[in-house]
Amino acid sequence: MNDIKFNYLTELCLRYQQDKFFIGEIPLSVLSKANKRFNISSDEEVIAFLDCTMFGSGKVGVYFTDKGIRWKNLSGESGNIEWTQFGKVDQITVQNKVEVHFDDRKACLIGGGNTYPISLFIELLTSIRDFLNEYSHELLLKQQNVSSSVTYNDLKNISTLFEKYEEAFEPNNGLLVDKHIPSDLKKKIIKYFNLQANKEIVAFLCTFPLKKTDGIIIGENGIYFRETFVSLYYPWYVFRTLPLYLSADELIIGKNNIFHLTHAKMEGTEILLFLKKLQEYVNSVYQSAPSVVDDLYSVNTKS
Repeated sequence: MNDIKFNYLTELCLRYQQDKFFIGEIPLSVLSKANKRFNISSDEEVIAFLDCTMFGSGKVGVYFTDKGIRWKNLSGESGNIEWTQFGKVDQITVQNKVEVHFDDRKACLIGGGNTYPISLFIELLTSIRDFLNEYSHELLLKQQNVSSSVTYNDLKNISTLFEKYEEAFEPNNGLLVDKHIPSDLKKKIIKYFNLQANKEIVAFLCTFPLKKTDGIIIGENGIYFRETFVSLYYPWYVFRTLPLYLSADELIIGKNNIFHLTHAKMEGTEILLFLKKLQEYVNSVYQSAPSVVDDLYSVNTKS
């Protein structure tokens, strides 16, 4: 049994994840550029980064760190607010469609090249503010432990139930498990998904055969979704309670992330069943964990 370490700020950000909102596993190409422009000190821990540029350069955006929130706007304006101050903010509003205001203070700009919905950003900020009001910034950032018995073999066995693999032919439903993933394909998806070298890939479900690298990775540490304009990662402790449902040929993930299944060889209903089975398994092997963020998140799950 493994102990999974997390904090509530990380979990809240993960639950409000969308493309270009990086939590935990921030690509070095983004992090290195952003750190220079934001002057992040060596004693400040980066929790999450929302890239507000069109092409993902990391030049402007919003940082969530263990000290507070930092931002840099296209106009060159920059600012920050510490968690103790942010907990005292009464109103978090939007003005001129892109300006986020903390009470009477103009803060960050969410718009322009950024695709993250500003209404969702306000909801995330409100959830964090409400947590600070109910508890404290110390608890928001305190390292928590949850025991997990998720294993590579169990994930492999579940994935194999949905795999239709014929060695002499191409797989007929797009799902490849364990050693059935060709080494050259594995190298491509590791690069495409920005995976760290030490991450174990249990299975890969291709959802766009013409491109081959779009799809879903089942990893020992969590699940990854990647296609054009969508890049998501959920550790198992978050994914186990994540909302999932189908709408026509689209998989809706978490806070209205749309993942296209139009070209997938596996039927959408089968993909959803596969993911639900993984959730069922992960729920069964996690011991009860602190879940004070659940109420904050679930209020507007489908908003």
